[in-house]
Amino acid sequence: GGLSLQPNEGMGRGTTIKNSSFKGFDNGCSGGAKYAIHVGNDQVRNGVFDASPTIFNNTFADEPVSSRISACWGIHSSGDNDVRTVVIEDMDGSLSGSSPGFFVQDEPSVTSFIDITNCQMVTDGCLHFCENICLRLGIVSISQDLTTRNFNMHISDGTNTVPVKRGKIWFDEKQNHLSAQMPLALPAAATGSPYQITFTDANDEPAWPGFAKLNLERAPSCIGGVSAGEIEFAMPDGGGDRCMDLFKYDDYPNGIHGWQNFFAGLVVSEDAGKYVISTNRRKHDRGHVNLSRNLDTSCLVGNIGRTFHLFGKMRMKDESDADVASDGTSNDSPKITFSITGGQSNFVKSWNLATSSDGSWAEFSEEITMPSGIEGANRAQIVIDKAEKQEFLITEWGMKLIPSEAPTLRPSSYPSVSPTLRPSSHPTVSLVPTKVATLTPTKQPVTAAPVSAAPTNLALTGLASGDSECHNGFAYKAIDGNPNSINHSCCTNYGAWLMVDLGIGTLNYIEKIVVKNRVNCCGGRLKRFYVELLDADKNVVFAQYHYGFVGNAQVREFVVDDGTVARFARVRHEDSYKDCLHIGELEVWGYPTEVPASPEPIIEMATGMEATASTIWSQSSAASKSVDGNINSIFHSECNAVPWLRVDIGVMSFVQDVKITNRGDCCGGRLRYATVELLDEDLNPVESRYIQGSVGNGQVVQKVFNEETSLARYVQLSLNRADCLHVAEVQVYGYHLMAKPTSSPTPVPENLALNKPASQSSTYNNAGDGASSAVDGNYNSFTHTNCWQGINQWWKVDLEDVYTIASITVGNRLDCCGGRFHDATFSFYDENDEEVYVMPTSGGIGNKKSFSVGASIDARYVKVTIGDQDCLQIGEFEVYGWKASEGPLENVDRLHVGEEAANCWKSPGSRIMLTSDTYEWDDSHIEVVADVPSEPGTIAVYPLTKKKSAVDETFGYPDFAVEVALLDRSLIIEGAKDEGEFATLGGHFIVLHTPHVHQHLEGALLQNMGQQGKLGRYPLHFHMSECVHGSTLSKNVIWKSNQRCVVVHGSHNVTVSENVAFDTKGHCFMLEDGGEWDNVFYKNLGAKVGRLPRGVPRAEETDFFPSVYWITNPSNDFIGNVAAGSQGPGFWHELKLRAPSSELEINNHGMNPKALAQKTFKDNASHSSGFRAGFTTYETGYLAPPGTVWENIKAYKNKEAGLFQHGTANIDFRGGLLADNGQAAHNFHHDNAIYDGTEVIGRSEHMQFLIDQGRIGDHCKTGGLSLQP
Repeated sequence: GGLSLQPNEGMGRGTTIKNSSFKGFDNGCSGGAKYAIHVGNDQVRNGVFDASPTIFNNTFADEPVSSRISACWGIHSSGDNDVRTVVIEDMDGSLSGSSPGFFVQDEPSVTSFIDITNCQMVTDGCLHFCENICLRLGIVSISQDLTTRNFNMHISDGTNTVPVKRGKIWFDEKQNHLSAQMPLALPAAATGSPYQITFTDANDEPAWPGFAKLNLERAPSCIGGVSAGEIEFAMPDGGGDRCMDLFKYDDYPNGIHGWQNFFAGLVVSEDAGKYVISTNRRKHDRGHVNLSRNLDTSCLVGNIGRTFHLFGKMRMKDESDADVASDGTSNDSPKITFSITGGQSNFVKSWNLATSSDGSWAEFSEEITMPSGIEGANRAQIVIDKAEKQEFLITEWGMKLIPSEAPTLRPSSYPSVSPTLRPSSHPTVSLVPTKVATLTPTKQPVTAAPVSAAPTNLALTGLASGDSECHNGFAYKAIDGNPNSINHSCCTNYGAWLMVDLGIGTLNYIEKIVVKNRVNCCGGRLKRFYVELLDADKNVVFAQYHYGFVGNAQVREFVVDDGTVARFARVRHEDSYKDCLHIGELEVWGYPTEVPASPEPIIEMATGMEATASTIWSQSSAASKSVDGNINSIFHSECNAVPWLRVDIGVMSFVQDVKITNRGDCCGGRLRYATVELLDEDLNPVESRYIQGSVGNGQVVQKVFNEETSLARYVQLSLNRADCLHVAEVQVYGYHLMAKPTSSPTPVPENLALNKPASQSSTYNNAGDGASSAVDGNYNSFTHTNCWQGINQWWKVDLEDVYTIASITVGNRLDCCGGRFHDATFSFYDENDEEVYVMPTSGGIGNKKSFSVGASIDARYVKVTIGDQDCLQIGEFEVYGWKASEGPLENVDRLHVGEEAANCWKSPGSRIMLTSDTYEWDDSHIEVVADVPSEPGTIAVYPLTKKKSAVDETFGYPDFAVEVALLDRSLIIEGAKDEGEFATLGGHFIVLHTPHVHQHLEGALLQNMGQQGKLGRYPLHFHMSECVHGSTLSKNVIWKSNQRCVVVHGSHNVTVSENVAFDTKGHCFMLEDGGEWDNVFYKNLGAKVGRLPRGVPRAEETDFFPSVYWITNPSNDFIGNVAAGSQGPGFWHELKLRAPSSELEINNHGMNPKALAQKTFKDNASHSSGFRAGFTTYETGYLAPPGTVWENIKAYKNKEAGLFQHGTANIDFRGGLLADNGQAAHNFHHDNAIYDGTEVIGRSEHMQFLIDQGRIGDHCKTGGLSLQP
């Protein structure tokens, strides 16, 4: 299951894995399969990778210790220009199998600052795992001088000083040296002792590269990684000879060192022994260019009060290479800008220079005194700019320090500075509504006179919310008037915030904001925060920054600018600060200036209303317990699926806030990572709020909505995982926008056949085999007819009245011979014994099976007939429904399929196919549309005979949900159904030898088509038609094909789109001989594709391992197709020419499909394949040209592998998903494979959900990537 790079004989080298994620590996596997990624030692040549894999920017979520990376050769190698600081955060201990920590390479720049003796060597001795540390990765970018002066970088914590390996040197497209990268990975610095970064030159003397900048990567999830304020650049002082000449014109061994032109590069020449640099405008298509160079900032800030002399010469030319004159004042004149920036420094001086048209050099000379206030600068630069459409030349430029007796020396490190005050945008706290309600509150806010001129603490009557709530520190505790109760955010979030809403429709004059820190501990966390006021649109109207920490029980007051009015007050950590935010009390002192003139009274709207849930644990813990007003009763769901609880508040209403009381007796921690949603009347989400931390036993969590758009009919609480959901009470506060309607009960189906009169076509032996044995309530007794008497045997029940039939359940004979009941047909008759409906089925029933019946089937008699003349045996026959006069059944399953599909598929009795969501290729089945009103975007079917996965049950992976397709069409093309030796000979439809004729077939149902064993006899077949540009096969259904589905043979430019194939034999959608090109297969669906007998339709065929898409030539487009179950692969590139040369023009051209370019191959998905892989190139291989892309392919729940690549080269798997496969990818001799942004899952939450339900077996699914010679 692991990715094993073990090239052999020149094959299997050069794999790239980047931007990909790995999770869900099972430690029940052994050997190479235990690794998510395994790098083989054949990659190494004398310590240098000559065909090395590229592995970067990947994430590893939850692998156990036995499935981690083996990094000996793939990650830890030599090379001065390669970044080698390997740091992998184990966020939750899943990689290490113990506690959270870090996997680190034994690199001095990392291990010198942690206690390596407390780390354990892991992963074959190439990495260490260290618990209880927190590292953060950073990159120091240094200016281009590094590449010419051989600067070295060192980092010190005051005790250890270690060198840092040089990283990647970056160039722009013109080969200007821009920067070099130096990687760091550091824990937090010791208090009062920040890290210091220093530079030395080739002689190990103190130096400065001109410009250095630290970029910290995304902070780790742990607390304690290094922050920007804990790393200082220690510049050398400004004394000595080092700073006398910052740069000079003769310091050009190659003519251009130090200068940059970002648009066109530079040209260096020589004039009278002097180097001349030209901007070379004629080599680019942009008119405006400039020259720039970085300066040694340490020399400038180390000589405050001293003067530098900047000088040089310049000429300017036009497009004809003639010198151009300028007056030195207009925009046509060259401009010289000197700047010192960084920290709070911003010193800039500019000059214009007059030029001449006589070819003489214009001289520039300026003295610049270094001002105070630049101590925090980290960048200094000269930019020479000029007018558009001109070119200029410079020579003899330099910058010298004018001598003086006493230079002012700069301190060796930066001082700490407070961040610049800046307003921040309000954090997003709600989902964008998918449907905006059109209703508005009945009472609109109206401006009124101030209600009070005396300031009060307005927060006491406000509504509090936060970015998160952990440790039962709910936001409302910060405004309850009690400084001993606190809010407490989760400690893993950046920019944590607490906000108080002072009231919808209000504006308030604010005089001051008072922040009281928590009393008991941890006060130091309250630092680096903003106090802000926001208007009704959440625009910041006042902000004040506080840098230092606030001690326990200490108080900070923030006086607000005169005249500031606001609706919201907020305390917010700065964006780069990650820690808990906890406050004893937040007070907002002021008085209202605008209030609603006649506000609608806020009431509690949920108690006593209807509540429903995904599942319930028992009747004593039904959904209604959550709205019964009793906190001692609880609602409790089942624990093996993703649960939800939904409260109907009756009508569309304005929702101010929702309060949820957790169960009080135990297990409160299960209420976490939950979502509270407002839904409109059509169950579309309007707004949502998130519960991040655990809610304790008996605790109350409040989620504030209170916006003009907070209009809903339903409130829904759901978890984001499979677990128990249990709460004591849900309360919804707001007001109704209209009167509440009343509701009436719906009938419940019951077994109508129990002990009713029954008859059958014959009786085998004695009375014990009689028809009544199928309705006696005993599954161990059974009916038994005669066998092979020349008729199809039947059984029939009289329900003794007319009933609406919802479903039928058939119990099979249990002791033996269950296979006799198969391919049954159910017939329904009215009270006059006239047939009203016929429902054919396919396949057997096992021990027991249920069948949904089409909508509005009112019948008195129900009859079943089996598909051949064998014995009919029934253990029990149950008919479920209700009296026809009681109205339609509302207890139906509703499939959310979108409005377009629902509008087309809603006809009662229409047959819907649902594909497999397991490993079984034949786990698809059919349901029937019911005659029951349904919400927009949904269709109603009678209760599903087999559980299937919907989008909301896939744990965030909607691809795992089943595909749904309509099987019925108005146009039916059907082959006659014969018996015996002719049973597999249906009809066939062929378009042959019609070049340049446009052919179209759309919207047909083809049943019992294909003639098994006869070559060329397929349901839909383009045969030797050459170019048929514009021809289409679209939106057809092929159902119960005896041999293949859509075959394109010797034909080109056919579009095969949006067709459905179900329950077919042999390769399904296929290019027959490899001589087909420029065809398009777009958004087709194939499911339950079974094998043909070996050698059918001829000996060399491979239909015994049938694929849904059989591809013999890659020069065709495959876009958005789905393979949803086959006994062979999903997509099979079996690239070879198979026909005699006389048959195919392509053979005369000597074309080899194995080496042709792949046309578009993207957005294809394969699941539930039974053999080899979802996608495979076995065994012919595919020597694809470089740059071949398979984009966003998805392979999941395939029994063997998601990908199986053999003898293949150069495929870039870009994006996509490999999940729940026997093996994610088996690369057998695949050169230069690229996995870019691929998500790899060994065992997903959805798979575990299916295992827990007993729907699939518990197999070892590692899901890793394997590259094998």
